[in-house]
Amino acid sequence: MASINTNMSATLAVSNLNKTTDEMTSVLTAMSSGKSINSASDDAAGLAVYTAMSVDYAAWEQAGDNAEVATAILETADGGLSEIGDILERMYELASEASSGSVTDTERAYLDAEYQELVAQVDSIVNSTTYFDTSLLDGTYNQNFTVSADSSVAAIAVDLSAQAYDAASLGLAGDLTSATNAATELTAIEAAVTTVSSGRATVGALMSRFDYASGNIETAQTNLEAAMSVYMDADIAELSAEQTELGVKMDSAIQALSVSNENLEKLSRLLS
Repeated sequence: MASINTNMSATLAVSNLNKTTDEMTSVLTAMSSGKSINSASDDAAGLAVYTAMSVDYAAWEQAGDNAEVATAILETADGGLSEIGDILERMYELASEASSGSVTDTERAYLDAEYQELVAQVDSIVNSTTYFDTSLLDGTYNQNFTVSADSSVAAIAVDLSAQAYDAASLGLAGDLTSATNAATELTAIEAAVTTVSSGRATVGALMSRFDYASGNIETAQTNLEAAMSVYMDADIAELSAEQTELGVKMDSAIQALSVSNENLEKLSRLLS
């Protein structure tokens, strides 16, 4: 039925054009952002899953940062212990020479002067081996580091509180002013070397554990990124094809609207 009051063909053409325009807007938004979900209306369920994955990914990133900080702390502690070990080696040489009957007490006094400086240097290293002003070798450091996004996984404890490495704690309180004293210091130095070596072994074991934890974190992040991309990454090839299809539909709708308006105009001329 021909009518001048209601142009149904034009109404339908406008409706289809609006619908196609909305779809085209959605496609162009996805192409420009590279994301298949740009609002909750695109895929509410997919967005919910992606959001949960994003939270997990952030937790893994923080776990990775924690592992890096822990490794840096342990490397700092190991560096300090290594320096103390080098000093102990020199102290042993001095004590060994002073314990020999081939030197006089005068010469022992010279050896002891260097020895005492080295004792002071051990304390200086302990005082300066810190991480953001937190002492690492004074027997007080004990912190936990979370290295997993899974709350059920226990944190790794970096406990360096079992032993302090200052000269007094290592038993280096004597002198080399006599052969007897020097012999006593040799025994103390040997014990100190064992203590420092044990400390380095503990630090090294923890460093190894954090290395493995970092590898696990990287694997988890890689897998999670792949899963997140399934929900969020736009398929540009598919969108491009859809854009072309929608373009044809828009052209058709515009043409249909033009024809409908033209037909209405022709119908109105019949009345004139």
